[in-house]
Amino acid sequence: MRTLVAVLFLSLLPGVASAETYDGIPERFFALLAQGKSAEAIDKVYATNAWVMKNTDQITNLKGELAKLGGLLGKYAYHELLVEAKAGSRYAHLVYVVGYERQPLRFELRLYRPSAEWRFQGLSFDAKLVEDVDKSANARLAK
Repeated sequence: MRTLVAVLFLSLLPGVASAETYDGIPERFFALLAQGKSAEAIDKVYATNAWVMKNTDQITNLKGELAKLGGLLGKYAYHELLVEAKAGSRYAHLVYVVGYERQPLRFELRLYRPSAEWRFQGLSFDAKLVEDVDKSANARLAK
């Protein structure tokens, strides 16, 4: 009984039993995306790392692609973390399902912590999530 109480108590403490927050970078990105501020979302995450800010063509392309999503897929509905892959304690690859009215997309955020603070390292997104889930489901059926 004492063990159960201790586990419940520790799970209520902030940061003790919760996942890494990555200095709020993913949540700020998705909050702006939810508000329809995709260009600002890109600016905010890229601003965390002066090294990736130099990729101005990539930034411009991402802003253009994200701006098109509303017209193609409807309104943003939600985001949910699917996979959190870490290489040690300083690099993280986060895979999210991001729901829009028409269909979900896969967003991948890469973050790096060279010192005390996390920095944005990269972003990609695609519509292959549904296809990948279908393949996985069909592979299970074939067994």
